[in-house]
Amino acid sequence: MFNNLTSLWRKRAAAVLLAIIAVSLTLGLGVGEALSAPRCRPVRGHLLDEHVEGGVSVARMTGSLRGDYTFTFIESHPADATLTNLIFATGTSVVDTRRGTLSFFETSSQDTAEFGGVNATVLMTVTGGTDQWAGATGHIVLTGSYNATTLTGNWEYQGEICTP
Repeated sequence: MFNNLTSLWRKRAAAVLLAIIAVSLTLGLGVGEALSAPRCRPVRGHLLDEHVEGGVSVARMTGSLRGDYTFTFIESHPADATLTNLIFATGTSVVDTRRGTLSFFETSSQDTAEFGGVNATVLMTVTGGTDQWAGATGHIVLTGSYNATTLTGNWEYQGEICTP
């Protein structure tokens, strides 16, 4: 009986593999592409805001992702008519690493109640990349603060980046 189950399992596995090969050939993909899935890896570290240059925030990422970071503001609006210190903001950013450039769309919730200071949480959604980051997907969450007087900030990040 055990031999029959083993034989049946092998026949089913072979049928599944042949189906994958047939579909990949029909779609013009290689067998490796049909069988592969994105490689995802956790990332974590720090982002240190350094200055603003021509309306663009310039910073440095350290940790799992290392490189120069730039953020371009798009828009913001109060989150609530009563609590006007709560702000929603959007923008785009790029991180220039040794492996290529990662691009993001950012959305943030900011508390501006403290004079000169902004406490915030930012969701960075990967929108693509270049070189080894081409086709990248994923997300990073930043938490930290930004000093509107000195134009510097200190953030922690963690998330996941996936590459094809």
